[in-house]
Amino acid sequence: MNIFLRNFKFFIFLFFLSLNLNSYSQAHMRGTFLSEEDAENRSLELGCEGIHKNQDKWMPCKNEKELHIYLRK
Repeated sequence: MNIFLRNFKFFIFLFFLSLNLNSYSQAHMRGTFLSEEDAENRSLELGCEGIHKNQDKWMPCKNEKELHIYLRK
């Protein structure tokens, strides 16, 4: 019985960890654009100001930290 409970707790931990990682990856997928115009439009939709560049893609909001805050609203 002890082994079962230990394995069950570990399974629950992995399940919630996967949910959290999935949420983080979706935030990026919903927040990157190939054009500045698309990023500006998304910025207006989210209610944040400005856009910024991350590698070769454009992202809404003045920085990535602010973007994640608005994506979680």
